[in-house]
Amino acid sequence: MSPAATPHPLKTSARAIKNALLLLPLMAISLPSYAESFTAKRAGQGFTGITQDFTSSLSNPALLTKFDDDDDVFLSLNLGAIGSEYKVIETLGDVVDDLDDLVDEINDLPYQNFQNDAQKQAYYDSLYEQVDVIVDDFNEIDEKIVRVSNGLNLQVIIPNKYLSLGLFTNQYGRYGGFVDYNQDDENVLDNAINNCIDSVNNANCNLNLDDLDSSTLAAGYSIAEVGFMAAYPVINHANYDLSIGAKLKYQRIDLYYNKAAVSDFDDDDYDLTTDDNLTDQSGTNVDLGMYTSWGDERQWTAALVLNNLMGQSVLLPEQNVSFDLDSSATLGLSYQNTWVSLATEIDLTDREGFENLQASKFAGIGAEFRLYEHFQFRLGYRADLNDVEENIYTAGIGISPWDVFAVDFAAFAGDNDTIGGALQLSLKL
Repeated sequence: MSPAATPHPLKTSARAIKNALLLLPLMAISLPSYAESFTAKRAGQGFTGITQDFTSSLSNPALLTKFDDDDDVFLSLNLGAIGSEYKVIETLGDVVDDLDDLVDEINDLPYQNFQNDAQKQAYYDSLYEQVDVIVDDFNEIDEKIVRVSNGLNLQVIIPNKYLSLGLFTNQYGRYGGFVDYNQDDENVLDNAINNCIDSVNNANCNLNLDDLDSSTLAAGYSIAEVGFMAAYPVINHANYDLSIGAKLKYQRIDLYYNKAAVSDFDDDDYDLTTDDNLTDQSGTNVDLGMYTSWGDERQWTAALVLNNLMGQSVLLPEQNVSFDLDSSATLGLSYQNTWVSLATEIDLTDREGFENLQASKFAGIGAEFRLYEHFQFRLGYRADLNDVEENIYTAGIGISPWDVFAVDFAAFAGDNDTIGGALQLSLKL
C-alpha cells in the first residue's frame, strides 16, 4: 500500500490555526453575575467576601467603612478564571483533524498506486479504523458541558470616617458549550468508504462533511462595569456598628450564542462572530450593601448585599435566545479575631442566566489564618445548591509585607476536571 502523502507544513499550520478558531464555539467567547468580584482573597476563602474589610468593597460597598485609622488609599488589581471539562476541547480538536484526514484519504483513494490486493485491503481497513477512532472520540465527549468563568477588576478606595468613596471597573463572564453527537454520522462515514470500495476503479470516492449532523452548541456572556461606590456609617453604638453602601455603575452585557455543524468546521471562511451570534446592551444599574458588627472586639459581622436592582433582559432574536440579569441577594456571616477569620455566605436567589436554563445558586464557607502578621493562609469550599456547576475546594495564600504591598494567590479544584486560579495585587498608601 502506498502511504498517504505527508501534509505540507503550510497546510498543517493552516489546519492548526483553523481548528483553534473552530473550537471557539465550544469555549464561547472571552463561566456568574450578581456583580461577581473575582478576587484572590475572596476566592481562596470559599468565595466568601461580603463580611471582610474595606479591601473587599467590590463585593459589598458597605465595607468601605470597615478600615483602620492608618488606611488612607487602597488600590487593587484582580484577575481569575475557572473551567471544567477542558479535555473536551482537546478531543474535539482531534476529531476535527481526523475528519479532515479521512476526507483527504477517501478522496485520494482513486489516485493510489496499489501493488497488490493486500495493499489495497490494508488501505481500506485503515479507513474503517479511522472511523472507529472518530466515533469513539465523539462518544467520549458527547453532551459533556465545558464551562469557563473569568473575572478582571480594578478598584481605588479612599476610606474616610465621614464618607468613604471608591472607583472601580469590573468584568466578569460565564461561557459554556457541548458537543451533540448524532450516531447516524457513523453510518455516513462507513457508507462513504463502502461506496468508494464498491465503485469501479474506486471512481465514486467522495466524503462530504455536509452530510454529518453532529454539532456544537455554545453560549456565553460578558458583563463589563465601571462605576462609583460610597458608604456611610449609620450607627456607631457601644455594642454594635451598622453601615450601608451603594454602587452606581454603567454596565454593558455582551451575549453570544451559536450552534455550529461539523461541516462548518471544514469551511475556512466560516465566521463565528456574525451579527446572528452576537449582541450587546448597555445601561445603568445599582448595587446596595449593608453590614453590622457586634461584640467587644466587633468580632462578629453579618452582611446583606443586593445586586443589579435594575433587572435587564437581553434578546438575541436571530437565535430566539434571551438572557436575564435579575436582581439577586446574598447573605453572609463571619467571626474573626487576631489570628483567624471564619466566614460563610449563601445566595438567597438564583444567579443570572439564559432563559429556560437552570441557574446556579451558591453557598460557601471559608477560613483565613493569619501568621506573623504579614502572611495569610486560606481554605474554603463552595457548593452549588442547584447542582448546575461542580462543587469546588479552594485554597490561597497572601503575603503583605509591612501591610503596604500585598500579593494574594488562590487555587480551586472540583469534579469533572474543574480547576482555576486567581491573582490579586494590592497597595495601601
